[in-house]
Amino acid sequence: MHTTMKTARDLCLAIRDGVAGAVDDVEVIVSCADRTSYGVENDLIIPALECDTWSVAMRALSKGRLATATTTSHDARDSIAALTRALSAAQPETLAAFAAPEETDDTRSCDARLWELVDRPGEVRRMAVASRDGARAARPGAPVVIEADVTVSRARRALATKRGGAIVSASTALSTFVMIDGNDWDAWSGTARPDDAVVTGLGGALVSSLPAREVTCEEFLGGARETTVVIHPRLFETLLRSLFLERIAADRVLAKLSSAREGDTVAHPSFELFADPTAAGSLAGGAGDAEGVRGGRKAVVSGGVLRAMPSDRRSAQLLGGASTGNGYRIPIMAEDRSEAPVRVGFGHLEVTAGDVARDALVKGRTVLITDLLGLHSSNKATGAFNNPIQGGLALEDGVPVARVKPGAWSATGNLHTLLRSLTGLSRERMMTGSALLPWVAAPVTVA
Repeated sequence: MHTTMKTARDLCLAIRDGVAGAVDDVEVIVSCADRTSYGVENDLIIPALECDTWSVAMRALSKGRLATATTTSHDARDSIAALTRALSAAQPETLAAFAAPEETDDTRSCDARLWELVDRPGEVRRMAVASRDGARAARPGAPVVIEADVTVSRARRALATKRGGAIVSASTALSTFVMIDGNDWDAWSGTARPDDAVVTGLGGALVSSLPAREVTCEEFLGGARETTVVIHPRLFETLLRSLFLERIAADRVLAKLSSAREGDTVAHPSFELFADPTAAGSLAGGAGDAEGVRGGRKAVVSGGVLRAMPSDRRSAQLLGGASTGNGYRIPIMAEDRSEAPVRVGFGHLEVTAGDVARDALVKGRTVLITDLLGLHSSNKATGAFNNPIQGGLALEDGVPVARVKPGAWSATGNLHTLLRSLTGLSRERMMTGSALLPWVAAPVTVA
């Protein structure tokens, strides 16, 4: 591990030094990753193995213009040549300089046992198959369609600019997923190796938790209606990242896609949201953001009021302040991550727990919504969504009594209205791998 970290650092610095004399500033990010993955589609086992996958992402500032280039080579000369050619196509840029990072070796998100597991594909395959077999065993004699996946990865990364030192990091990740009958699913992800039972038992635990009966909205609630539902932490995280960020990010405000200002009331007084780009152990944590800016735990929303707008270096400069450390290379549609421009994003998220037990959030009949299909099609400008429900449970006084019938339920609402109308936050919270969030109760129209 330490040898490959040094290799990434040396390559990063060689590229930086090779172009530094020709530009006002340069930023180089080098990463090398390995991945071992096994997918399961019933009896079909699908391997996906990657070894020493290198990527180099570069930006250079010269005379008020910005040039970008990427390569997949671990020969410094190739990357230097690519960035040199890109200078002829540099575009006007308002950003005056890149960050001046502190010299850092960051292994907080690296687990030695998980690092070694990447080199043991047979063990990863065994885990994926065991999850499938556990799901089958939990429903003996009955047909079950199973999709599952176990992926283990490790990465070495180095970032350097013309000023300051190099940020060098090593990280590991394990993610596992299982879906039953194309609708109900569960997942786990983290940076450290869990007990094997967490992975191999995922399929069986999911099937065992599902009631046998399926119901439509008409059968369970009497038809379309606005009702207080329970929102699963994973869905809540998706809503925060895909819709709430669009309202409060500094670059969206500068683009006039939002009129948000610090001090705006954006949620119920009980809602408190923290962003922590450096959260140890989180898949969304690190020593700094994609620009090398150190961040820290920051209150984004407190008492329902917007306290800080997340920003990157460019948006912070235009607003006359300092970056909050929320600049990330966030791909959109077919963009590769290394080629994506820096955009304002969330690192690790945390919402303060409430004081109500999860099973007591809503009395009477309601539905727990696990996921929504096609949420990417929601209205990012207004926060409105209207999507089919994928995965969910019909609840009576918090007790699951049936599954939502696939294709028979939809949810319509507006995230910003939902946040201001929260009726409860559970005292239990889930670590999704990139956020620590409670279950949420709020009004939504289901049909």
